[in-house]
Order: sequence, then C-alpha cells, then structure tokens
Amino acid sequence: MRITLAVAHGLLLAVAFAGGTTAEERVVMSYPLLGPEPTHRIVSVDAAKRQLRIEKKPSVRAGLFEGSGGILLPTVDGGPLDTLVRIDIDEILDGGVAVATFGPGAAKVVRTADAILFRPMAGRFDGETFTQAPTKAIRSLPDLLSTAEAKPGPGEASPLERARAAARRTASMNNLKQLALAFHNYHDAYNAFPPAAVIGPNGKPWHSWRVLVLPFIEELDLYKQYDFSQPWDSPKNLAVAEKMPTVFRDPAREGPLDTLTDYAAITGEAAIFQPGVVTMKSADDFPACLTAGKKVGFASVTDGTSNTILFATLDPARKIPWTKPEDIILDDAFPGIGKPAGIGAIHPVERGHHTALVAFADGSVQTLPDSIDADTLRPFLTRAGGELVDRSDLDGPGAGPDPDRPPLVKVIAEDGGKLRLEID
Repeated sequence: MRITLAVAHGLLLAVAFAGGTTAEERVVMSYPLLGPEPTHRIVSVDAAKRQLRIEKKPSVRAGLFEGSGGILLPTVDGGPLDTLVRIDIDEILDGGVAVATFGPGAAKVVRTADAILFRPMAGRFDGETFTQAPTKAIRSLPDLLSTAEAKPGPGEASPLERARAAARRTASMNNLKQLALAFHNYHDAYNAFPPAAVIGPNGKPWHSWRVLVLPFIEELDLYKQYDFSQPWDSPKNLAVAEKMPTVFRDPAREGPLDTLTDYAAITGEAAIFQPGVVTMKSADDFPACLTAGKKVGFASVTDGTSNTILFATLDPARKIPWTKPEDIILDDAFPGIGKPAGIGAIHPVERGHHTALVAFADGSVQTLPDSIDADTLRPFLTRAGGELVDRSDLDGPGAGPDPDRPPLVKVIAEDGGKLRLEID
C-alpha cells in the first residue's frame, strides 16, 4: 500500500449502519485499518492517575491532536492489535509526545506497548457524503473493547496479516515504479535504454544496469564510488556492493538485511534488455561505450510499452548481489512464475496463492498471479513479437494493482445496546 503509517494515524473513514450486519445488530462506527503496523508507542503509564504518554514512530509524519480518540493495542505482549481503549489526549509535548488519560475499565490492559493511535468518527455514509457525529459519540464508547477478529479459513490470512502483506506489496510496487522511472530518465539522458550488462574488454559481463541507474535513483555519490575500469567483483567494487540502496530490497523478503537484489530485468534477444549491445573496448572505455555501437530505444518496442515487461521480482532461490550483471533470461527454457529461473512470486495473497510484481515499459506496475503459465506470460516479455495481447489475460488470484481491501475495524451494537469490536 504505501498507504503510509501517517495515513493510518490521520485518515479514517466512518460508516454508520453499514451493510453486512443482521437485524439484531448494527455498525455504530467502522473504518479501514489503513496501516497495519503500529504508528505509536505507549512509553509510560501512571496507573494511579490513569494517564499514559504516547510517542510517534519515526516514520509517522501526521501531527497529534488534543481531544477524544482511541488507541488500538495488543491484549497480550507480542499479540495482535486487538483491543480498543478510549482515551482523551490532554496535552501535546515537544518531540511528538502526547499525554492522555483513560478510563478505569481499561486499567488492567494499558501498559507500555506498540499501538495504533487514531481518532475514530461516528456518522453516516450514503456512498457519496459523510455526516460526522459529535465528539460525544466517541465519549459514549466504553473504556475498553476487545475484538472478535474474523477467523480465517484454511489457507487464509487474518485481516491484520492480510493488511501487512498488502502494505509490503505496495511498498515493493513503489520500488519497481522508481526503477521504471529511472529507466525512462536514463533513456532521456542517453537516447537509449540502459544495457542489462556492460560487457568488459575480456568478453565477460562487467557492470549491471542496477549500477548504471544509480544517478537516476538519487544515488550519485554511490555511483561515483564505483570503478567502471574494473569488473563488478573486483575488491574495490565489492566494497561498493556492501552499500545496496533500499530500492533493490523487497519488503516481503524476511531475514536479515543483505546485499542481494530482489528485482531483475527481463533479458534476451526478444526482450527489451538485449544482451551484448554495449561492449567496452578497453578498461578505460567507460562511459564512451554507452553511446557507441548499437542503440536500443523506445522505437524498438513495437508491441507497445504498456504490454512489455521491463523488471520483475526475483525468485528468492536466486542469490544475486545487486551489482552483479545477472538477471532473468527469456529463452526457450523460461519457466514462467514461481520457479528459480523465472519471475519470483513471494507476496502472499488470497487462498494460499502468491503473486509476482512486474514493471511495464510505460512505467506502470501490477501484480501477476502464480497461476499464469509461461506461454500466457511470454508475449508480455517480448518487445516486438507482434502478438495480440490483453492485460486481462494476466488476471487470476491476487492480480491487479491492489487485490486486498484493508481490514475494517467495526464497533457493533447488538440487541440490548451491548457494543463489541470486530476486525474483518
């Protein structure tokens, strides 16, 4: 998403009498949990005064506001965010810290913990307009509500797990958009596409496109540290490889930070990135080699830039240092999605499926389901195959720009006026 954490803090949609309820219950408040990760941390609690202090996470830009609101925190340490505590923010201190009070009914739950701070609103939404209820509607909430989180079925993720996966997927899509933009800016500068690999004077691949686009992803200083008179795996250039820009790291890949790329170009004679188009005549032939010899540009993409894939997520089995000139090869043995030699699908989506992410030559990015076979995918990898294609051919579980909706946090009134909290 990157629906950002700041958005989760500040942007909340409330709907009264929303659909999906029975005659015995109605939704008093509901809003999408737009950011699944904690936005704040409760840093201290004064049980005697029923007072807490909250500080913003460094990534949260939205301001704090005095008044009635709520905070979503885990019932148990390390557990899911499943408990809503009504609070009143009484004072804003310097450094993004707020002082708030809570009711006696929440005294046994409130403690130092990561949490999501929000200011829920009650009201009506008729599909076009929203009518906000007064603050007293929030003040009428009980001190504490715990969720009855919808139980996922076999092979399904919980709502919060789904939201986290969607946020990581959106962040990864943003990385690919940055790389596609860098590709376009490189073309503007050189009137040609960057080569997938610059071939060194010894006939071996020396430099990757990932290094060539560094000036176009705001990494000019790192670009200047790289020595183009030496191959990528020379001691000097391996030292540069230790400083991988975050744009080459997919947020969905777990584990410690490393210098392995999660994105690759599609290379091959039929692809946009053709092999062997830039060769250095000598060790000091860079950057002159970039403008000599064969040039490949947008005019060669006769299938249309909106139908031709540039970059894709890499299978985790491929351990490629980001500076190494190695990518996904489009040849007769290309296996499609979800195989080590093909396009990687590491983002979980519905019903146990995983999705791959790809950037097209027009700069657009979309998800591709792991159910697509190699023959269906191949026409979207060639630049001038002449095939008649439709991007709807790439549909399937998890396909599209954002296959998951954010989970809804709902306050539901049951018969008798009892309220409950639900996330689904």
